[in-house]
Amino acid sequence: MQQEQPEILRLVAQDEADIEVVSALLQDAIIAGSDMYFDAQNACFLIVANRFCWERPALSDVNASSGGAVHERALCGLRINHVVDVQKRHWPTDWRTAFFNILALKPVAVSQQDDGCVMEFSFSGGPSLRLITEQINLALGDLDDGRPTNLQPRHDI
Repeated sequence: MQQEQPEILRLVAQDEADIEVVSALLQDAIIAGSDMYFDAQNACFLIVANRFCWERPALSDVNASSGGAVHERALCGLRINHVVDVQKRHWPTDWRTAFFNILALKPVAVSQQDDGCVMEFSFSGGPSLRLITEQINLALGDLDDGRPTNLQPRHDI
């Protein structure tokens, strides 16, 4: 029996409601520090992340050796356009060799005098990354079909 190919995720976000969707899709994504890049010349911030595919059900025909469910992770690319500045808080000095686990991506309120938007990535362990942009314009897309994982993130509520 041949398993159905998952749909490749492709999204464009242009407002705060869209950012909520992107945040949910990126929750628990793992990013190598070397896979984050601010391209100041082109005013964009680029990320390659290994995201947990929350929107996909567990694989129906596969079980882990422990008997547990097997889910999927996929590599995805995120491009945030119109970035004019990047601010890092509690950033490790060896950030290029560190791994970051995304908790959330949220818009940050700015004063009425400021134009543009501030978006903040919160990572487990305390680091955060703020992107100052002229407008909300993100593109998110899977770079592969995904691969199985029996490690499902768990959160205390």
